[in-house]
Amino acid sequence: MDFNHLRYLAIGDSLTVGIGVPFLDPGYVEYYRYLSQQSLTKRISYQKHARSGATTEDVLAMLNVPIVSEAVKCANIITLTAGGNDLINAAKEFLINKNEECITHAIKQSGKNISKILEKIHHLDKQERFILRLQNLYNPFSDIPIADEGIRAFNSLINRFGRELNVKVADIYNVFKGNEKALLSSGGIHPNSRGYYQMALALSKLGYSPLYS
Repeated sequence: MDFNHLRYLAIGDSLTVGIGVPFLDPGYVEYYRYLSQQSLTKRISYQKHARSGATTEDVLAMLNVPIVSEAVKCANIITLTAGGNDLINAAKEFLINKNEECITHAIKQSGKNISKILEKIHHLDKQERFILRLQNLYNPFSDIPIADEGIRAFNSLINRFGRELNVKVADIYNVFKGNEKALLSSGGIHPNSRGYYQMALALSKLGYSPLYS
């Protein structure tokens, strides 16, 4: 194994934190790091900068924190989870006012924020070669039609970012669809250990070009 070391930075919300599994158990970040080490045959160190409940706006603000912006500059691999809380907050608003416009607005605004996040990462990352991996959203509320409608609209928007240089989007929606009971924790919102492993696997299957020398 070639131990030339790579740096992995995971930024985002509760999915990056790893909520849903017992403390110190691996989440998707740890699984993805392991799978990446196997694929790249290189040692990979990692940092997490994430907060449970973070919206796309919060993640954008994280990039202004010096320790995070420095980590971006050095990162060869970056993963991002964001958008779920924007939709959850909009859904709560919808339950109060029954106005679907709040969901449409949240989707548009989160798309704008993700665009700014990617722009900032591309500007900051000084590595000759780096990859940026996003994930679309799974639907933990599969029995609520408007939830699925909103999530599919969000995913349609986020999938477009996969056209950008060195950016790919993992299709988590279809990994979880129909497998919610097996892949979600007892709370029904966050993945369990198996769910996080499937997320990591979907990311790993996107490949690592141009990190291969």
